[in-house]
Amino acid sequence: MNVRMIEEPGCREIEVTVRSAPGDSRAARIAERVRSMFGRLVGYADGGSIDRLVVPLESVISIETAEKRAWIHTVGGKRLESPMRLYELEDALEGTEFVRVSRQALVNLDHVMGIRPEPNGRLALKMGNEDIVIVSRSYVSDLKGRIGITH
Repeated sequence: MNVRMIEEPGCREIEVTVRSAPGDSRAARIAERVRSMFGRLVGYADGGSIDRLVVPLESVISIETAEKRAWIHTVGGKRLESPMRLYELEDALEGTEFVRVSRQALVNLDHVMGIRPEPNGRLALKMGNEDIVIVSRSYVSDLKGRIGITH
């Protein structure tokens, strides 16, 4: 792989070009990764605040449903209420490092610090904020595929 950075005076916007052989899936993943770097989610401070906060995707550790709401957990320890439902967030985050791990949760793979097997074919993920998130059996194979575990 060859990486070049060119700085041009007067350039107002970053342009990223990924050039590859036709059908190279790595190139598509790189392009999606770059796009997701500039993604953001909107949430409201815990406690019914009307203050809308914009959070970069890279700061989001996980998203869970509780109390019939979707909650965004961030690196800074904030818990924000999302105006969107979990399935809407899952659709919006397709192609990013977020993966569904249960009916109640999405996690950002960039914040998974460890994985251990659990009884009944489940997995436990240790997140960057020290939380443990359980991966349901029905989502284990999807998660393993995303992180490159073949067995």
